[in-house]
Amino acid sequence: MHSVTVIVPAHNEEAGLPATLESLAGQTVPPDHILVVDDASTDRTGEVAAAHGATVLRPPRNLGSKARAQNYALPRCTTDLVLAVDADTVLAPDYLERVLPVFDDPEVALAAGTVRTRHTRTLWERGRSTEYLFGFHFHRPIQARANSPMVCSGCCSVFRREELVAFGGFPERTIVEDMDYICMPQGR
Repeated sequence: MHSVTVIVPAHNEEAGLPATLESLAGQTVPPDHILVVDDASTDRTGEVAAAHGATVLRPPRNLGSKARAQNYALPRCTTDLVLAVDADTVLAPDYLERVLPVFDDPEVALAAGTVRTRHTRTLWERGRSTEYLFGFHFHRPIQARANSPMVCSGCCSVFRREELVAFGGFPERTIVEDMDYICMPQGR
């Protein structure tokens, strides 16, 4: 069986963080550790995370990016897998149960499930929902058949820790660290 540490970077996320942490606590296969990086929040993000049983990490200053916050937590991960979750992501209750078996294949370094939006009230939310629909149900299967994936969603990707560390952690050069990890050559 695989062991999993969840990294949740969070800056002023006290409103959305409870749903994320409750979805992690409700997994049919629970994670071993949950690390919330309270990245210089001015709200109650850290207190909310602690109240939900997460280990709260507080950098000495604002790190300025999601990838930097994830890299701040990475040295504290001792499990064989790392699940990167956004502070506003709600996972299906069987997310880990369904994604972990793919790591029985030693060739798998990274895996992620399908992403859907929770809300489609505004034009922006409906546009994102349409983007995800095309990306996960049209483009990704084509990329898989070509053995050429373009992205594993940064809001809920599972990484083999040793490979992620050997890679140098989460890429910090852009705001699309999930796509950078997939596209960069493994030797950088």
